[in-house]
Amino acid sequence: MIAGATRGAGGPSLARHLMSRKGGQNVEVMPARHLMGETLREQLDDLVMTSAHGRTSRPVHHVHIDPPPDCADPEAAIETFLKHYEAEFGFENSQRCGVYHTKHGRRHAHVVWSLVRDDGSVVSLAHDHARREKVSRIVEFEHGLPFTKGRHNRSAAAALRKEGRADVATAMEAAGLLDGRPGIAHSTPRQRAQAERTTVPIDEIRSDALAAWKASDDAKSFAIALHAFGSIVATGNKGFVLVDRSGSTHSLNRVLAAAGRQAGEDRITAAAVRKRLAGINFPTVEEAKNARSKRRNSERSERRAPDGAGASSPPGSVERSGRREPARRNQASLASDSGDPRSSPDSTSAHRKFVRERAAAIALSTIDLQAINTTRRDVMKSIKAQDYKAKILAEIAPKGFNSHAFALDLRMIKQPSPGNSTSRIMTTDGGWIEYDSVRKSVRTWGPAGRAQVLAAALAHAVGVEVEHLAKTASVGADAAALKVTKVSEDAVKSLVIWWSMRGYSATGGPDGCWITAGHSRIRDTGDLLEIHGGLTDEAIAATLVKARDAWGGGVYLYGHWTEAEQDRMWIAAMRAGIEIQNCNPSESIQKAWQREQEATAKTAKTISAVRTEVIEAQRLLEAAKGDVESAKKLPGNLQAFVAVFLDDDQRRELAAQPIAEIVPQLERFRKLGTTELQSYEAPAGQKVAFAEREKDKPSVGPSGAHAPQ
Repeated sequence: MIAGATRGAGGPSLARHLMSRKGGQNVEVMPARHLMGETLREQLDDLVMTSAHGRTSRPVHHVHIDPPPDCADPEAAIETFLKHYEAEFGFENSQRCGVYHTKHGRRHAHVVWSLVRDDGSVVSLAHDHARREKVSRIVEFEHGLPFTKGRHNRSAAAALRKEGRADVATAMEAAGLLDGRPGIAHSTPRQRAQAERTTVPIDEIRSDALAAWKASDDAKSFAIALHAFGSIVATGNKGFVLVDRSGSTHSLNRVLAAAGRQAGEDRITAAAVRKRLAGINFPTVEEAKNARSKRRNSERSERRAPDGAGASSPPGSVERSGRREPARRNQASLASDSGDPRSSPDSTSAHRKFVRERAAAIALSTIDLQAINTTRRDVMKSIKAQDYKAKILAEIAPKGFNSHAFALDLRMIKQPSPGNSTSRIMTTDGGWIEYDSVRKSVRTWGPAGRAQVLAAALAHAVGVEVEHLAKTASVGADAAALKVTKVSEDAVKSLVIWWSMRGYSATGGPDGCWITAGHSRIRDTGDLLEIHGGLTDEAIAATLVKARDAWGGGVYLYGHWTEAEQDRMWIAAMRAGIEIQNCNPSESIQKAWQREQEATAKTAKTISAVRTEVIEAQRLLEAAKGDVESAKKLPGNLQAFVAVFLDDDQRRELAAQPIAEIVPQLERFRKLGTTELQSYEAPAGQKVAFAEREKDKPSVGPSGAHAPQ
């Protein structure tokens, strides 16, 4: 359940917002408290006016309450939230008004309170984010709604335990809300409203800023790269500001931090931004907006200019260096061409010069300058990318390692994540290298080539030997899986997400998705798995996970498998309930599986018998306490034992014993009950019934003991 709050002075704008029916939204005014106005506008005016004696300029507290779409009773959830929220902040007797909004079948509420008390003091909203999250978690728990992972769940859980709501805190912990990083909202209400107003998505701004950040290494290159996306860096009152193509402003620090967080990159701190952008005086926000407006006006003027502008130039004029040569030069050359014998040497020289310039102009016109510029940009982009990869390699490699010598061999590098010291490098010929800076290990797999050269250099710098993980075996979904030769980029991304959701470390590459399974590495191309580095238990487990969740519970073995490998794979598949094809397990492993099945069945039977004994012991204790229904569920010999063999004192003594002491004696109790049953039923020919409770019994015997009926 999501709830947000703002604090302000109130007024007409708040009333217009709450009463807005934009987009087909239905508005229903909720009953007000301690306010005289009939309409919401009048109620807000009353609330603001009666709060004028308070020592604050912002006496209005506005909260929006959004139950999830799958909430069965949103109004009840909203009422529960209001009850706990008012108790949390002391709003039980404060003036209140609000509305219900219903849009596209989803109902939420907006509620406004006065923060001013009668004596002029103001209600404290300290730590309101954490306290509001605590209230939301209580509502979710009490209404059976899914928990929302907020930013302050740990402090909320601690406060709940302190306040005696350990049930909510325990449920939060069981749901995993206290594990991992705190939840962070994708965007703020202000950012969502701004994106809706300007039609520029916040995700687009973040991705553009992150791309410019990765492609640059100083302030100038960052500003140029960002300008290519239509954004400008400016200097604001509290730091650097990004002005997007619509002219809206964003905090550059927050944009880059959010973009890095969404992309799973290392955190981009404000200090890193200040360090990179140092040395350049960027324009102010006002100057950046004015420059953007002037540029737009200039572009509009050029678009409005007629297509024929400048078409009236004199015939024969030659364009050179952005200027038009005077027509008189052309006229002089034309006079020379006429064959006039009175032509002077000066005119002949001018004619030759004109011919040379004309030839040069024609030669230049045949050159595709745009293609040259495009090629130049591509070359510079490639060089910059290789330099960037070499820089990353230098950061993860041992100190002093010559990373630029291998710049042309690098295709992609996956840097270590927090808590993980392993880096992965893919070379241009498809080979893979895994370097662990903490364990000082270097591994390779995939095609042999440049990867082995780079791995040898890294291993020499660390002082270890290179370990090559050779291809061990292949498994597929069926016999046709080998026909798949190439996997698309989108398919690789989907496979990385699929494995990551199951707790595996997965890396995407042009040749497929690589999974870490213990010592082994597995390449997944969708319907085919290649195991490198040995058939470890982890590799077998990962293969069976793929077969169970993606291949419909079946797996097909490819290539050469030794008998031992087939046995291990077969029995693991049997235990997991996976159908395995193209596998010939040995007779010994099949017998071992049969013995394992028999042992499992025997264990299950034993457990069932023990559970039956425990249930009968529990019913016997309940019967000894006077529970007639439990007594009726007992077999006849145990009924006779409780009802006839025991007297009241013995039944009370039996009822006080723990189940652990009753279970071993059940067989003895059955024999005693059978004997008693035979001696009681044989002469009289009547059945034994358990005595009623003391309050239900009509009479007792002379000795005061319960008698069987």
